[in-house]
Amino acid sequence: MKITAVIAEYNPLHKGHAYHLREARRLSGADFLLVVMSGNFVQRGEPAVMDKYLRAEAALLCGADLVLELPVPFACASAEKFAAGAVDLLNGLGCVDTLCFGSESGDLSSLDDLAGILADEPPRYQNALKSALKTGLSFPKAREYALSQCLPETASLLRLPNDILAVEYLKALKRTKSSIRPLAVQRLGDYRETALDAPFSSALALRKALSESRAGSSAPVPDAVLSCIPNEARTLFCENYGRLFPIFPNDLSPMLHYRLLQASGWEEFARCADVPEELARRIYRERFAFTDLDAFTDLVHTKNRTKTQVRRALLHILLDLPDLSKNLPASREGQCFYARILGLQRSAQPLLGEIKKHGRLPLLSKPADARAVLSSPNGAFFAKRSDALTFFETDMRCSQLYQAAVTAKFGQPAASESAHPLLVLPDAKTFSQSNS
Repeated sequence: MKITAVIAEYNPLHKGHAYHLREARRLSGADFLLVVMSGNFVQRGEPAVMDKYLRAEAALLCGADLVLELPVPFACASAEKFAAGAVDLLNGLGCVDTLCFGSESGDLSSLDDLAGILADEPPRYQNALKSALKTGLSFPKAREYALSQCLPETASLLRLPNDILAVEYLKALKRTKSSIRPLAVQRLGDYRETALDAPFSSALALRKALSESRAGSSAPVPDAVLSCIPNEARTLFCENYGRLFPIFPNDLSPMLHYRLLQASGWEEFARCADVPEELARRIYRERFAFTDLDAFTDLVHTKNRTKTQVRRALLHILLDLPDLSKNLPASREGQCFYARILGLQRSAQPLLGEIKKHGRLPLLSKPADARAVLSSPNGAFFAKRSDALTFFETDMRCSQLYQAAVTAKFGQPAASESAHPLLVLPDAKTFSQSNS
């Protein structure tokens, strides 16, 4: 049995993602294709435009056999932590053969060379990095410079988001001595493209178009948006547009504003992940100037702190996500404690059997049973079961906060996360090779 994994956000899922799923199955010869997907919050420091259950269903409709949730501490973290958490989850399943990821360059050999330098950090790299940081360069620029001293012809690959994530996946595989084989699929289209007239329009372009639409009224999904969605997922989009999505960063503004105002000091912010002291102080000092999340991000960011970094910090403050480096030993910062199932094909039962047979992680299919499962002594893994419970309860709390934003925007009662049913699709695969 060949099992291939994809790590994704699907924010939202579009034709390029469907193409990637097809290619992952075809190139790897997979019998089963599983997706590790961000939950309700994503790496850019934003709420996902659609909730995790809708996005999981879209992935299943477009060819995935199983969708697992990446816990929120990793899902809205930096590329390094995002990749480390996702790869640890895949390693913990014990049966994944291949990790297939998108890449702008499609040059797996060069990406692997870069990952090797970052995983081993030889003296030449370390010295160049320290020198670059002393000149005032941001860490990404300093890292690129240091890599250029080791691999002059390939360091520029770290300027593109999918290649950056690819290198982080490869680095995580190396550092964990994983048996999972990497496989790159060259990305089609430009991630920076904001128009919807490209053959494979970007998720950025789709979010921009959705933000300019009149969701919440009786208007249908804009035709330009719908044309970018795979045929199999269009009904899902149409039925839930203006009812459960789209959600945007500013929809979190009232909750974030309250969180900032009720803080007793900047130290509360500095305890959160990716919020250094200087940024915590600045956020606390400027909190009375808050009008909405977008405007506050513009106010707080500096030349040494990008808007994405600030937005991620603000999200971590809102979600009260702790800095794992202060609470867990370095060897366990990227550790996943369970595999939460969001949805599956009915025909994926053999895949679940392989995970249960070979994996070290408990499979969670019913949130209501999670506390009992994660609290039950079951070998060395559960020696730190309090951390597993903390992670799970954090995911639950963050999901309910997202539901509160949906309720505020669309008037839909907040769904109970603990009682949410498992999504199971019929056996028949509905995806068509002609869908492009």
